[in-house]
Amino acid sequence: MSMTKKDQKDLDQLFVDLRDTYGGMKEDYFALLYLQRKFKCDIESFAHQVAFGGNDYGIDAYYVDRAARNLYLLQFKWSEDHNLFKESIDRLIKDGIETIFGNPQTDASRNEYLRYLKADIRECQSLIDRVYIQFVFKGEVDAADHSSGLAGRIENLLNKRYFLEHAFGDRQVELIAEFVSDYRSPSTPSPQDLFEVAWKETATLEAGVDGRAMHVGFLSLSDLVCIHQAIGQRFLDRNIRAGLSADNPPNRKIREALADIVIKQCVDPGIFTFNHNGVTLAAERVDFEEGKARIRSPRLLNGAQTVTSVAKFLKDNDTAMAQKVCQTAFSRIKVLAKLVVGDPQSDFITNVTICNNRQNPVDPWNLRANDKVQCDLYDKFKEDVGIFYSKQENAFSTYSEDELFDMGIEDPKDIKIKALAQTFCAIQGEMDRMVRLGDLFENQKSYQETFKEGYLKSDARKLVICYKIHLVLNSPMQRLAEKASSKNGFIVAKARNLVWALLIQGLLNDKDIQVYLDRFGTRLAKEADFRELLKNLAGNKIVNILREVLADEGYQKKAEAGQFSFLRTKDIFKRCMDIAYEKYSWTKRSV
Repeated sequence: MSMTKKDQKDLDQLFVDLRDTYGGMKEDYFALLYLQRKFKCDIESFAHQVAFGGNDYGIDAYYVDRAARNLYLLQFKWSEDHNLFKESIDRLIKDGIETIFGNPQTDASRNEYLRYLKADIRECQSLIDRVYIQFVFKGEVDAADHSSGLAGRIENLLNKRYFLEHAFGDRQVELIAEFVSDYRSPSTPSPQDLFEVAWKETATLEAGVDGRAMHVGFLSLSDLVCIHQAIGQRFLDRNIRAGLSADNPPNRKIREALADIVIKQCVDPGIFTFNHNGVTLAAERVDFEEGKARIRSPRLLNGAQTVTSVAKFLKDNDTAMAQKVCQTAFSRIKVLAKLVVGDPQSDFITNVTICNNRQNPVDPWNLRANDKVQCDLYDKFKEDVGIFYSKQENAFSTYSEDELFDMGIEDPKDIKIKALAQTFCAIQGEMDRMVRLGDLFENQKSYQETFKEGYLKSDARKLVICYKIHLVLNSPMQRLAEKASSKNGFIVAKARNLVWALLIQGLLNDKDIQVYLDRFGTRLAKEADFRELLKNLAGNKIVNILREVLADEGYQKKAEAGQFSFLRTKDIFKRCMDIAYEKYSWTKRSV
């Protein structure tokens, strides 16, 4: 939704009329303008409920609607860009919710409106039934709702609902977070997060720490499918991997077993339970009553193969599943389930996830899929260039073409987390990290230095063009082999990562880089012209850089002894760049 001239005129006038009274920046008056229109109030009666001048803990204004029994906490962005809310939500998660509802001490020096807010909460303690945290902006609500980075933050924010107990005691006050576009109705409710399922429990283990517990029982496969259908891919967010390929042998076996039970009906449904390893779920809260379990915010920690295999089976056999006899057989299938109660975003649940996936090797990068920077990179590639970023292993293959189209994904290929990590290392000249990805993802310092938050503000086309070099690296390597001397040819063949890094610097230093970004930076296609560009860069410049560097007697002796580790050091990259500066005036560029 574009901002109208009337919007801008009204905001400008309000700022001119009131800035001497309330101070602050022009953008602060968006809150006053919105509240005036939404709640039909005189500005003087609620101006103290607006945070002028920052120090807002992630909330710009509040309003108590006594008739509707609602408390509104509002954050405003005079922009169409929903990504601007990320920093505000981070402040809310870190300090805001606790300061507003949990901390009895109000830091009035930070912003006086907090003192009024806490006073109104105390006064209306028995009146408020719902707390709405609304993020108001000028853009598209659907785009905000489908942002991976925002979805993860909203989930973390809602997990802070326990702080409401400090303000409202035993009263069950609902916490709702939503995006609202100015002059539109509030966004549709977030996907259902409360499910009632049939549950036959066999045992309960109390961990004795922070209310953690594990319930072991039997869960209907149809209930598991219903949760997945309601939540969608978010149900698998806490799983280390998305579903593996449909042609994966275990997945084929699951579908064959289902066909025997549901379609052919030659096997008893109970056999599936005996032969299946079971699933593990995490939930923020679980209540049991008369053979039912009410599960809030469930996430699948282990069992993605089962869920995706069942989904494919139902899709492939939709005609047969319309028959009541097949539906009945399917409803009788149960799986052994472990239900872990705890914050799905916590380190405790992450560790449970890892331990429950030991039947398959767990690579370090799998454990980073839900990190904030990974979710933000996912959003960046999707929104800026229409490319899917597989921060979670195998995630791309779980979506249909129609689903990808609806998400705004235009490219038939995806960016993968391991290769992106190598791309960032190549840009930085960190040759040693490129071959030690396990250490990179396990070491927090190395990980943060590689996945710099600054890349989130980069031109996404630069990230793409640097990434896709490795997809066509064979072409420039062949050109180098043709141009290099017989003495150096064997050494150059061992220097693929170094060549990748130098190709990046060659492109970034090229005067026509903007032309290349327009032509090659918005998709992962292996264009013939892009190959030719890299081949010419390798054959005309990089070969000369490598020839001079490899003339070093020490390098020659190491190569003769079969020791090529020197090609994977920051030192040789630096030497190459020194020569590149002397010959071609290249400087080390970033994106």
